Amino acid sequence: MGELHLSIVIPVFNEEQRIKPSLVKILDYFQNKPFKWEILLVDDGSKDKGISLAKEILKNKEEFRVISYGENRGKGYALKQGVLASHGKYILFTDADLATPIDELDKMLPWFEPNSENNGYDIVQGSRKMIGATIEQHQPWLRESLGKVFTWLSNKVANSHVSDVTCGFKCYRREIGHQIYAFQHLYDWSFDSEIIFIARKYGYKIKEVPVHWHDVRGTKVRLIKDVTRSLKGLLLIRINNWRGNYSSREGAIANFESVVTEYPESK
Repeated sequence: MGELHLSIVIPVFNEEQRIKPSLVKILDYFQNKPFKWEILLVDDGSKDKGISLAKEILKNKEEFRVISYGENRGKGYALKQGVLASHGKYILFTDADLATPIDELDKMLPWFEPNSENNGYDIVQGSRKMIGATIEQHQPWLRESLGKVFTWLSNKVANSHVSDVTCGFKCYRREIGHQIYAFQHLYDWSFDSEIIFIARKYGYKIKEVPVHWHDVRGTKVRLIKDVTRSLKGLLLIRINNWRGNYSSREGAIANFESVVTEYPESK
């Protein structure tokens, strides 16, 4: 089987109602894949039984880990811990609700490989807004509209230059993901913009791929509060860059906190 090919990082915060069907779909998808993979569940301070259900489903399956730090710190924080703990050649971040179906990964992995036109991309991410994307069920009008405004502002302020900043389906080369997330400072809704800003700063090549997507009710987003924080976050990205937080080794290490990695008892 050779090298661990793929790490799947899933942030989990009170996902008792959604984690089981999502993990079943992930296991079904990967059962016949000819490469080694791992699942990292990052428990962002859950208060329900979601993590316990996940352990039961994943018991005796492919290698998996649960990363826990005891309190709710935000999706961006959870992703930072999961990405930095990943060992796969490629690192996939997907939301726990699988709003983007896991088999959309088939469209993404080939873009990492060199071809006649380039040496392959460093980051491949899903987009709900490109030609070829399919939205089976839209978000509520206000949330979708605010998302479009946020993407526009992100492109202007944070140099994102992508069609869809916040799609929760992104894949990285391991060494690229580790470097970018080590520099991450923001953990609210604006973390997506910060990650792309850092990638652009270092000249990494980003490929957007149109994906199927459907809204899954039960979002943890607190619309007005999170949007306000995120707009502030866009300005903080520029301030952090001016301070050198994305350029120095100290800027990355000073922002990293160790977390508890819990291995299932069966392992």
